[in-house]
Amino acid sequence: MRSMKAILSVLLAGTMLVGLAACGSKEPEETTAAPETTLADVTEATTAEPVDETTAEEESETADETTAADETTAADETTAVDETTAAETTTAEETTESGALTAPKDQAGILALYNDTVNGAYDAQVGFHKERITDNENLDAGVAFKTFKGLVYKFMGIGAENKYTMDVSKGQWADDEPHKYLRKSTLTGGDLTGATCKESGDNLIVTLNVKNGSTVGSSSSTKASTPIDKCGICVGNEDKDYYDHKTGPVVYSAIGGTFSKATINESYSNAKVVATIDAATGHLVSLKVEYNIKMSIDTGSIGTANATGTTHISYSNFKY
Repeated sequence: MRSMKAILSVLLAGTMLVGLAACGSKEPEETTAAPETTLADVTEATTAEPVDETTAEEESETADETTAADETTAADETTAVDETTAAETTTAEETTESGALTAPKDQAGILALYNDTVNGAYDAQVGFHKERITDNENLDAGVAFKTFKGLVYKFMGIGAENKYTMDVSKGQWADDEPHKYLRKSTLTGGDLTGATCKESGDNLIVTLNVKNGSTVGSSSSTKASTPIDKCGICVGNEDKDYYDHKTGPVVYSAIGGTFSKATINESYSNAKVVATIDAATGHLVSLKVEYNIKMSIDTGSIGTANATGTTHISYSNFKY
């Protein structure tokens, strides 16, 4: 029995030693497990790093492409701006080289353009077609004076029967008095209430609003000058059918021999001058002058008459 117990004791002791040995061998396995976890982490980290590198490369490439695109766009925009600027410069140079006139922006420039154009036509002694008519006529007079209605209208150029027409050929001025046709313009800024200039196709349209004026004709006053007389139309103080502005002195010159004590007060209003100018040549295409006229004729013997109308003067078909 004792030997069996001894044997059992030895076996138990051996078993315990084996168990302890087994337990001792498990500790290194547990210790080894920790490195395995670390390796897994490292593996994951190592696996993640290539992904990050790929993303970084893609981001770098995208950034490079974006930068290249931006630079290309900037270059294109710069080129477009340069081309636009070049085009504008070329256009400006072409306009300058062509010598074509442009519309002035201020009154002084507009007036200078008008004066230069009209005076250039005068200096060239151009040919043209001219018409003048005063319509919208009205005569307020006593019974005695109404007998002379037709004569008064003739003095003032009123009515279709007193319409004035003339065709002038270039060079004709040398054989006749040039003041029959066209005068130089001496308008100043003080003669105007406004001025505009606009482009219309190949032409420039200059519009001048001229100040009102008045004249007096009598035995002691035979001279007159008003703003409208300075625009280039034919004017004078004697009784001439080709005078475009029938002033007080002009009418007095016509009736003074019969009515020496007569006094004629004339005035005009709403005067407008419109010149159409060829922008390429600077030549007149047309010239139109309009104003309302009023004349009070006191004969000093048979009463007084007041006549009104609207005068239209037109120059066209210019030949340089």
